[in-house]
Amino acid sequence: MIGKGGTGKTTISAAMACAISSRGSCTLVASLDPAHNLGDVLGSPLAAEPKEVKERLSALEVDLDTQVQIYVRKKLSQVRPIYGHLQIFNVDRFLEALEQSPGMEEFAMLEAVGSISERSSAYDTVILDTAPTGMTLRMLSLPAVTLLWIDNLLSLRLKILERRAYIQRIDGSDKLRTEDLSGDDPVVQELRRYREEIIEIQSFLRGANATILLILQADKLSVMEAERAIEKLSNGGFVVRTCIINKTPEGEERVAHFSASGLYEFIRRHKGIYRIELPDMGSEISTLQGLNALGNMIIDALSAQQGEHR
Repeated sequence: MIGKGGTGKTTISAAMACAISSRGSCTLVASLDPAHNLGDVLGSPLAAEPKEVKERLSALEVDLDTQVQIYVRKKLSQVRPIYGHLQIFNVDRFLEALEQSPGMEEFAMLEAVGSISERSSAYDTVILDTAPTGMTLRMLSLPAVTLLWIDNLLSLRLKILERRAYIQRIDGSDKLRTEDLSGDDPVVQELRRYREEIIEIQSFLRGANATILLILQADKLSVMEAERAIEKLSNGGFVVRTCIINKTPEGEERVAHFSASGLYEFIRRHKGIYRIELPDMGSEISTLQGLNALGNMIIDALSAQQGEHR
């Protein structure tokens, strides 16, 4: 789920999770949103570990501040053995300062997605209730950018090892192969390990069964943000095939809202994106039964979409 704050991402995530699990699929719904509303919607307090809220439905909420601390501690534990000789330069203190560094929340969120990915084999369906659009888009761009950096760092490290071997070689033997140089190097090993970790997260986010649902409402700011999200997702190699217009008015009010918000123009520009319009169910969705009803509307509409494309 991706969309502007306040468009109903959390409610729709919870509704779909309830309906899917009621149809027999073991489901995990995970909130990456710092607002922590998923537990409120499901009527159950949640934490970072999955909690069963009803039969075949588990849920969790990622606490971003805690996740940043976990991420930094993990990286510190991985780097310390490699650069233990630099303790005199307070490398520990330097890495701890990373908690306040720009972009750290997005990296911590990506790490949380990695943990969810590791659990995903235990479930038939995993639903991510994302953070606000800007943070989510930055997080989604990280795997590709990180892989680019890792590949360049690996190339640089191998060149360093090669030149170190030149200096150490005194017997006139043939040039050592790069594989021989890097086999026992802890820096290369760590970079390669991290590269595999990022590839697994990227596969989880971009897998054949992964789907992005864009959530918006019939208001101008929501539509404008949806436009920007589609463009940035497209630039990052992601495809939005379905959008959900939440709390759609009826009759003349619908016409007025769609016209004033620019939704009619949005629909015209994105004819290839399947559209689901949901009514405003008000207090009906304050119960699991109400969430089930809303979720079934969405699932039935998605099933109809798939039928049309067969």
